[in-house]
Amino acid sequence: MKRILSLVCAVAMLGFILNTSYVDAAAVNPKTLLEKKFPREQVTVSKSLDLNGDNKKEHLLITESGNFYLINSKGVIVLIDTNYYNEEDPTFHILNISSKEKHVAITLDYPPSNTQLFVFKYQDGTLQKKLSIIGDVSIKISKSGEIRQAWKNYFPEGGWDTAVAYYKWNSKKDKYVGSGELPH
Repeated sequence: MKRILSLVCAVAMLGFILNTSYVDAAAVNPKTLLEKKFPREQVTVSKSLDLNGDNKKEHLLITESGNFYLINSKGVIVLIDTNYYNEEDPTFHILNISSKEKHVAITLDYPPSNTQLFVFKYQDGTLQKKLSIIGDVSIKISKSGEIRQAWKNYFPEGGWDTAVAYYKWNSKKDKYVGSGELPH
C-alpha cells in the first residue's frame, strides 16, 4: 500500500512539474517570452519591477515596431498601446505614488526640445493610461511624482512665452490633476 501511495504522489508531482499551462513569470526571460509569442517583435527597451507591492515582478517592454507590452506577474502578455517610437529609445520612469502603488511613465524625446509623456496606473493586471501631455519646452518628473510641463504659450501677433503646468496624482479622483498654466 505504501508503494502505491508513493507512486501516486510521485506521478502527481511529476504531472505538476510538467504542466505546460503553469508559467512562472519570474523564471522566464520576458524578452524571450514576448518574442516567442510574437516572432516579428524585437524588444528594444525593457524594465522589470514590482508595480503593486506583491513581491512579484511585472515586465514592461517596448518593441522596435513601437508597441508597448506588459507581462504581468502571472505571465500574461498584454498589448498596452502602440506608436512608441522616435529617433531615440523611449525612457521608462517609475513614480512611487505610495508604498503599494507605482505608476509607469514613458517619455519620448523629439529633439531639439519636445517631449511627450504618458503615465499609466497598474490596475486589474494591466496598465490604464492616466495622463498624456507634450512639453514643447520640457517635461520634468520630481522624486515625489509631481510632473512639470513647460510649454510654449504663443502670442496672436507672434512669439511666445514659456508657460508651466504641474500635474499631481489625486487618488480620490483617480487621475492626475493639473495646476498652473494649463495648455489650451
